[in-house]
Amino acid sequence: MKKQISLQKGILMCIVTGLAACMITTAIAVVVIHRHNTELQKKFARLDALDAEIRSSYYTKEIDEEALMDATLKGYVAGLGDPYSVYLTDEELAETREGNTGQYVGIGVSVLQSQDNTVLVTDVFPNSPAEKGGIGVGDYIIRVNDLSVSEDAQTATDAIKGLPDTEVTVTVLRPDGSEHTTTMLRAKVDEPTVFHEMLEDSIGYIRIKKFRTITIEQFLNAYEDLQKQGAKGFVFDVRNNGGGLLSALEAMVDPFLAKGDFAFAYDQNGKATPIIESDAECAKVPMVILTNGSTASAAELFACLLRDYADAVLVGEKTFGKGIMQTTYSLPDGGGLTLTTATYSTGETECYHGVGISPDVESVYDPAAETDTQLEDAKSTLSKLLDQ
Repeated sequence: MKKQISLQKGILMCIVTGLAACMITTAIAVVVIHRHNTELQKKFARLDALDAEIRSSYYTKEIDEEALMDATLKGYVAGLGDPYSVYLTDEELAETREGNTGQYVGIGVSVLQSQDNTVLVTDVFPNSPAEKGGIGVGDYIIRVNDLSVSEDAQTATDAIKGLPDTEVTVTVLRPDGSEHTTTMLRAKVDEPTVFHEMLEDSIGYIRIKKFRTITIEQFLNAYEDLQKQGAKGFVFDVRNNGGGLLSALEAMVDPFLAKGDFAFAYDQNGKATPIIESDAECAKVPMVILTNGSTASAAELFACLLRDYADAVLVGEKTFGKGIMQTTYSLPDGGGLTLTTATYSTGETECYHGVGISPDVESVYDPAAETDTQLEDAKSTLSKLLDQ
């Protein structure tokens, strides 16, 4: 009987101890949450005071509430001091997602918009409405329908977009000073992000401008086409490539990597998550990768992966040094957030953020030369690999 009573007491003590531990943990959590909420209340009390002063003293009661909130949220994220983290309005979120695909509804041009409200055409896509309408690289867009670019460049260029098979009229200023006006039907266009050609000595050359969803198909098609033409080795040119989607990068390096995990993201707690995986199919081909100081982000990882795991040789200049990744979220009440969420590295090379990746063969671009000196050095390096 005493043993039974002792056993009951033991069980009761375990229960009491467990409840006590639970209560203590709960109490600590409540204190932490209360402290956190109190700190937040103090922070946002300043915002409340600022808002109250604006509403009582601003010279007009006509306030664009949506614009005010967007600017507040943008400023909040800007306070991180991270140029890659940004709050996105609904329109910016949609544009970001569309841009990541590499597919657009428009006239098929890339433009450079300057602070002085000029819009320069920097690229015209093949077989696009713009090309058929006679718009060329070097033209300045000065009017879209009845909207003047000089008065409001952003609104005017936004008007180029629309639904497929709808009309848009664009006026450009030619380099010779003449004007050209053309009316086009908007169409779904694929941004050309990959260019390729067969060079002498059976060298396949592939230039990758960006890493978009559409880039996967363009790259694999270019690689297959050059293989059919008899390419014995490849030069992959990622100079001036600012990066893009890791999902596109993963699909593009997969043909050259064996089975396994090859790059990892590290969150704020140091937890590692594989971000680049490959299947067992692996092509062994001699390759050289051209880099420069504007080779960044996914383009750097492309070069690093192929050097670490596919024996690629890097030729050119040290890369930019962006070894952090961003994630884009949709927010519950509208808008979005692009936030830096991790650093990343391969299993062989440490994170190169802020450092860059040094080439195996240094080659400095000479703008005064008649030929692309870096490309010549890349071809020479690949020819030595082919002779081995």
